[in-house]
Amino acid sequence: MHSDPSTPWERQFEELVLGVLPRHSRHAPLDPALDLKTAGLDSMATVELLVRLEEAYGVDFPDSVLSGETFATPAALWRVLTAQRATATTTATATAATTATAGEEPPCAS
Repeated sequence: MHSDPSTPWERQFEELVLGVLPRHSRHAPLDPALDLKTAGLDSMATVELLVRLEEAYGVDFPDSVLSGETFATPAALWRVLTAQRATATTTATATAATTATAGEEPPCAS
């Protein structure tokens, strides 16, 4: 669901990132290598972006990925978000499978 084949992410991601960058035009494309700190991503904007991403994508960012590296560039942030989405999907699938098999009766030993 990419709006532009030259960017590695979804349009929603780009809109969320641009929404917290005061020094970047919302009409200019988001460069994957953009230094987010230089573009105005301070600590308050980082927290706001984190919450928006978690809500929009249904993921939780563990403390282990909350670093300056993760929020250094849009490309770095997208990689971490993609990994968290994959983890969330795998966890949801495993939980659904466990729940489904928990309700089954054990096979008869005849």
